Order: sequence, then C-alpha cells, then structure tokens
Amino acid sequence: MWERLREWVLRWTDQKDERPEWPREGFSAAYEDVTGENITAVIAGKLAALTIGDSSFALTAPGGERGALIAEALERLWKEDARRVTARAFGKGAAVLVPAVTETGRVEITEADQDRVLILRRDAGRPVSAALCLADRRAGNELCHLIAHYELKGDAHRIRYMAVTDGGAPVPLARVPGWERLPEEITVGRVDRLLLGFLKCPADPRRNGAELGVPITYGAEPLLEELREHLRIYRREYKLTRPMLGLDSTLWQTEDRSIGQVRRTVQDGDDPFIPFDAPALDGRGVWQYYAPAIRWEAMEARLKSLCLRIEKACGLSQGILTERQSVNYLNRDEVRAAMYDTYSVLRAMRYGWERAMEDLALAADALAERFALTPRGSRAAPVCAFDWDTSLIESTAEAFDQELKLHAAGAMSAPELRQWVLGGTLKEAEAAVDRIQAERERKERRS
Repeated sequence: MWERLREWVLRWTDQKDERPEWPREGFSAAYEDVTGENITAVIAGKLAALTIGDSSFALTAPGGERGALIAEALERLWKEDARRVTARAFGKGAAVLVPAVTETGRVEITEADQDRVLILRRDAGRPVSAALCLADRRAGNELCHLIAHYELKGDAHRIRYMAVTDGGAPVPLARVPGWERLPEEITVGRVDRLLLGFLKCPADPRRNGAELGVPITYGAEPLLEELREHLRIYRREYKLTRPMLGLDSTLWQTEDRSIGQVRRTVQDGDDPFIPFDAPALDGRGVWQYYAPAIRWEAMEARLKSLCLRIEKACGLSQGILTERQSVNYLNRDEVRAAMYDTYSVLRAMRYGWERAMEDLALAADALAERFALTPRGSRAAPVCAFDWDTSLIESTAEAFDQELKLHAAGAMSAPELRQWVLGGTLKEAEAAVDRIQAERERKERRS
C-alpha cells in the first residue's frame, strides 16, 4: 500500500521524493498474522499493558462547550483505544492518530497504520507535510481510496482530499458513496503543527532518514523464527510420545477392509490403537503398551533460553516472554536495576503519548473553531495531565507510605496526595479536598 500511496501522492502534488525508504507493509502484515505463533504481537500486547496499566489521563481547558468537546474526544480515545493503539505502535512500528469532525458535530479520533502514511517534509524534526490514505470504499465495481494531503505553511494548515481507484486513476469525490459531502480543500488558521498525532515505537530503525518507526522486535527476526521452530518441535515431541496400545492385527481384519487400510500411526492420526502382527514377536506375546517420556527439561530449557535472547535483542528486561525476576520491593534500587531496560522503553512510549495527546488536543481545538462546533471565540489552550502507573518498579504500599510521610512532614499538600492516589488534575483534587474540609467543619459546628 505504501509504495502505491507514494506514487499517487507524488503524481498528485507534482513533487519528487528521492529519499531512500524501505518497505513498511511487511510490518503490518506480520503483526496481523494469526496463522501461527505471533511473538511480536505477544510482546507488543504485554508492553502495551505495562505502558497503560492503571495510568490515568485528564484534560483541563477553559470551561464551557469547547473544553467539554475536546475533553470528550481525548478521554474517549484514552479509555477505549489507548491500550490497543499502543500495542499496534509497538507491533507495527507506529500509529498515526487522525482527528476529524463527524456529521453530528463531534470530534472523532481514528488510527492509521504507518504503511498508509507518507511524510513529505519536516521542519525541525516535526512533519509539516504528510499524505494519508484514510479510508477505502467501493463505488460500483471499483475499490476507491480516500487520500488526504496535510500541509502547514506559516500558521495556515491546508487539507486537500482526493479519491483514486485501486489502479491510481482519480475519481470525483461525489461519485463515491459517503464522500459526496467532503470538500476538496479546507484551511484551518492559527496552528503551528499538523492536525495529527504520531505515536512511534522507540525501537531503533538502524538507518538514517527513517520517517516513522519499526516494530519492537525489529532485527530479532532470526531469533523469532528459531523460537517458532522450537515450538513446532515441542508440539511434535508431545505428539510422538503419546501412549499407543498394540492389538493383534486379526482384530482389525474385516471382510471389506485389509490391515493396510486400517493401519494407524501416532504421526498421522489420533487413534492410539496400533495393529500389530503377533508372529513378529516369535510368539512371545502381543506388544500392548508404548509410552516414552517427553524430553521436557531439555525442551523447557531451550524455550527459556530463546525467550531470554529475544528479550535481550529487543532491549527489554526479563519478564516479558519469561517469568519476571523475584526481587525485594523494599529495595527500590534492586527493582529498578532488574526492570530498567523495560521501564526505559515504557517511559519513551509514554513520552510519545504525552506529545501525541498534546497535538491532538490542539488539533481538536482548531477544528472546533474552524467548523464552529462550539461558539467561536478565543482558543481553549487545553492542558493534558497524565498520572503514569509505576507499579513495575515500586510497591504501591511502599510508595503510599512514603507519600504519607511526606504529607505528615509538610512536604506534600492534601490535594497533591489525593491526586497521587486517585489521579485526575490538581485542580480537581483541590476542589475535592475543599468540599471534604467544608463538610467536616459543618459537622463540627452541628456537634
């Protein structure tokens, strides 16, 4: 898809892009494969669970409809899709978050794979021109693709739309069901970044000029294949060691079937009964039972070794594919040292979320102003606040005990303590503490 998108966009925009780029379509296909052991998806899912965990997100913006509209869009993304989007960013290399205005006057944020995104130009590390394949629909017998070109010039943001067939021929938007009301071009003013959010996997792409990212298992493909091969051998080992019962072949002979037609082995069937010719044993009796022991210890040892090597190749600590190390949570330095590699990866992805949500909040604000989703006026200047889960490297009970000591020593206020425990913004915590204090004073007066 990416190569075709590149060809269409360069032809449409009459630009040249001679930068070397490697195919990214394989990343998405490998992550989406469900036909076998998908080790990349397992690692990505585990890292996504650790990244999001019990973390919380809150957005503060000036009161009124504008702030509520922005908060509703971003909080819906966080609550419903944050873990899934994070897993895809780890597994596919990157995820691009696209805010758009719905027909009902809301802001909806959708996700696009990086093989549907082409970064055309950057300025100081930030994309200022990009093209995306946003959707696919059929118009009659033709499959059509909706392409959007996002471009920032000064403080003006221009979005142009076009539709092309699967062969790259332009199609009028009015001909495609559902796209008839899309304008060919819109302009949004007073913005300093593209109206998109980028969430990139922190794995090193190992080459200069890489536009977005690579999966967390990039470069560990030989080890992944070796692990998959070992799992196949492990399954075969169990199959070869299943119990088999030998019965005299005369018991298998019937008028319409010969012994060759009914013969079964443990390799090609699930029947544990094996026909056996008694004379082959020199009349010493019929072989009755066979159940060799599986090489469980050797199989498990190699499985653990491969998982450890994959974790190391991905820059992760033990505990993603293998069992988590036993550590004493009273010793924070010991825990941090044991989990530091994984925690540094999570911290990088969390920073990516903070930056992406900030961009999306500003984008939602700009779209609300441009399309008058709320009364026009001063921009909302939203502020994002995250309370990240730290249970990976510290005990919740120990951390809470430390916070209580800080509060008792006067080094932490009651609102800060409440925010640490329950999340949310400091302003919300201050309001809750004030309500509790006022209620306590009323009760004291009554008594």
